[in-house]
Amino acid sequence: MLEIIQQTKNRKSKMKRAIVLLSILFIFNSCNRSKIFDAYVAFENNTWSVNNRPTFYLDVQDTINNHSIYFNVRNSGDYGYANLFILLTIQGPQSKAETQRFEFKLAEADGKWLGSGLGDIYSNQMKMMQSLKFPKKGVYSFTIEQNMRDNPLIGIEDVGVKIVRN
Repeated sequence: MLEIIQQTKNRKSKMKRAIVLLSILFIFNSCNRSKIFDAYVAFENNTWSVNNRPTFYLDVQDTINNHSIYFNVRNSGDYGYANLFILLTIQGPQSKAETQRFEFKLAEADGKWLGSGLGDIYSNQMKMMQSLKFPKKGVYSFTIEQNMRDNPLIGIEDVGVKIVRN
């Protein structure tokens, strides 16, 4: 009888653990459903030349929901400025390319780096667009160009684009 009670307790304990694990997996899966694209390009020797214009491609099928576009950047302490100017060019299927200029703050006036850091590397994610609806289905290109006076730009490790469904 004692053995049957112990087996019942073990089954209940295993079932509780399984339910907790499935709940955690469901939560993580739900959080990632809104992310539809996330990609980076690393720069050789941590220098970003004006001629190096990373382009990312996304096959858009959702023309109903709003989307947000984020710019991701990782810089080292060797980066010589508190800000970063970029140009983002979006080209949709059978449409004219549209370019916008953005300024991102990477450091405080006192030189303290913003974003999360590990050692001498700092990561930032900044929203470029919110509530963007893609007008047509098809492949869109997202091209990022550095728009600073220095060429090459020293201290930029990599850049990327992240697109999420709102």
